[in-house]
Amino acid sequence: MSGEKPEKTELKGFAALVGNLVNSVKETPECKDLIDGMKTRVLLNNKQDKWAALVTVINNDITVECIENEPKENISRNKLKWWGFWEFPNLQTITKARDWTGYKWISKTVGGKVKGASQIAMVGRILALGLSKRG
Repeated sequence: MSGEKPEKTELKGFAALVGNLVNSVKETPECKDLIDGMKTRVLLNNKQDKWAALVTVINNDITVECIENEPKENISRNKLKWWGFWEFPNLQTITKARDWTGYKWISKTVGGKVKGASQIAMVGRILALGLSKRG
C-alpha cells in the first residue's frame, strides 16, 4: 500500500457537470494561459442538487471534487479550506453567467450566498470557457 494514491471519488450530479466543463478545456492553450499563476479553491453549491463542486486551481492544474452538501458541516470553510463560496438557487444561474471578467456583478445580480467573489470569478472564467466551447 505504500506509495499508492487513494482512489478519486466519482463525480456526481452538479460536480460531474463542472468536472466535464473543466476537463473539456483544461488542456487548451486558452485555459493554460488563463490558469497560469492562478491559485484558488472555490466551492460551488447548487441548492437543487445534493452534490457541490470544489474546484481547486494550483500549480497550473485544475481539479474538481464532489462534496455531499448535507449536512452543512460537509461544506464548511473550516473543513474544506475554500477561499470562495457560491451557493445559488438553480443551475440556470451559473449557466447564464457569461461575462466573468468583473466579479462585482456576482453579488449584485445573482441569487444565493456569495463569499469571495473575486475567487469565484477566477473559476467562473474557466467554466465560461467550457460553456463557450459547447456552443
